[in-house]
Amino acid sequence: MTLADKTKNELIDELEIARKRVSVLEQYYNESRKSLDNIALGTNQSLSRLAHMQEGIVIVFDRKLEFVNDIFAELFGVSPEEACSPGFDPMSLIAPESRRYIRKQYQEGCHGGYKTKEIHYTGLSRDGRKIGCETFLLFIPYKWGVAIQCTLNRVSVSKQIDEVLRNRYSSLPVFL
Repeated sequence: MTLADKTKNELIDELEIARKRVSVLEQYYNESRKSLDNIALGTNQSLSRLAHMQEGIVIVFDRKLEFVNDIFAELFGVSPEEACSPGFDPMSLIAPESRRYIRKQYQEGCHGGYKTKEIHYTGLSRDGRKIGCETFLLFIPYKWGVAIQCTLNRVSVSKQIDEVLRNRYSSLPVFL
């Protein structure tokens, strides 16, 4: 049956059905936009919370820093924008004596699925200061690779002193 063969009432009925379908599609579209907006808002709020934690927070993906919070940036003497820029080399913030160890940890963590690991290494600030670091790593399969969330604690001076004393006096005899 062609449009010319249909009655006016049949055409009106078809038009009403088409309007209802369009209305349902518009409703789905609006709901999906709200969902996407809520996801984006939630992601931004989560990153905002990470930015204000008392620990250094870093997110690494594809050998690049995707996010660093202000604590991390201040500790290493770089701005978040500089650290996350495309040409920035994250290994420049690792002391030369720790780079091989960090590469090994990265390679091990990137093979396989979801993993967690705690590591200790020496960081290097932009002005050349060495920084003792305790870092909790969370390896997460993501897109075409693995994303890494790093929670960094600076090793406290008292802990460093304890370690030096333990090393210095570990060979002395103990008198009871």
